[in-house]
Amino acid sequence: MKISFLAFVIFLFSTNDCTNQKDENINVISYETFTRGSSTMYTVTPNQVTVKSTGLNTIENSNSITAEDWNSLIEITNKIEASKMSQLKAPSDSRASDAALHAILSVRKNDTIYKTNSFDHGHPPLEVKPLVEAILRLAENVE
Repeated sequence: MKISFLAFVIFLFSTNDCTNQKDENINVISYETFTRGSSTMYTVTPNQVTVKSTGLNTIENSNSITAEDWNSLIEITNKIEASKMSQLKAPSDSRASDAALHAILSVRKNDTIYKTNSFDHGHPPLEVKPLVEAILRLAENVE
């Protein structure tokens, strides 16, 4: 009986990957701002940052980013509990009266997309503020 149990435990550990499950691959980080008639999408991938605007001034430009920039974003993103992003509360509500653009942050890990609820552009929830600021800093260099 003891040998059977021991064999079962060894089998279980040999087939179970005991690595840290937190090492999910982050494929894309997006930040979108929008109002009636226009929107701007900031998309960051491991190789580039893309800014696409729609409305009267439709543009789409991209710029390459360094591995250091991407790793910095990943480091910031790993401090955020992605599964709870949709539960974050917006600190202000100016977007309801068109005093601020609506904004949504999304992170794609493997095949799952985690999104925040809408918040005021320029006033993200504190938990995601460093990530939003880092994305906008990278987008400043896109012409």
